[in-house]
Amino acid sequence: MIRHFCAKPICLVLFVLLVLPVWSARADDFARLRKDSARISTITADFVQKKSMKILSKPLVSEGKFYYAAPDSIRWEYSKPLKSVVLSGKGGTKRYVSSGGKMVEDKTGGAKAMQIVLGDVAGWMNGRFDSNPGFTAALREGTDTLITMTPTGKSMAGMIEKIEITIFRKDASVKSVRIVESATAETRIDFLNVVVNKNIDPSVFQVVQ
Repeated sequence: MIRHFCAKPICLVLFVLLVLPVWSARADDFARLRKDSARISTITADFVQKKSMKILSKPLVSEGKFYYAAPDSIRWEYSKPLKSVVLSGKGGTKRYVSSGGKMVEDKTGGAKAMQIVLGDVAGWMNGRFDSNPGFTAALREGTDTLITMTPTGKSMAGMIEKIEITIFRKDASVKSVRIVESATAETRIDFLNVVVNKNIDPSVFQVVQ
């Protein structure tokens, strides 16, 4: 997943200004999002990820399945073009890749980087968009809610310009994530067929076959 989910930017987050004005979100705006997100116990969704770069004639497209169970259990499963799975929860993260017709654990160390990334993703699912001190957050309401997160320091210079997270207003679940690395490179992840609060078997976050 690390390689597909965006090798450089996502491993350090997981962003140029918007055409429409964005204002800094008030504390009570994020308090409302956290309250709305607290109603979410599980999320199941398909996703399509597109990596765009100036040097590519067309975006690199990956597809898969996303599972979340509060407070921090995540399964991020790629089915195309290559199969891989990342399981994250209870302070640990493991990545599995297809090898010799079966799924084997990746021991290269990439899972540690993904642990940081998926910690942020779990925070977003909980409505905690303003909890990472490495970013400032701004909010704009519309048909959906748009959160724009911008790095506060120089540690991500040249890697991430901003992250845009679109939230469904109807149920506070994440609709899409856009990571802008530069004026010529970005990754966009769209969540499709989103199902909220449907029971997920615990084995989904424990077993990889």
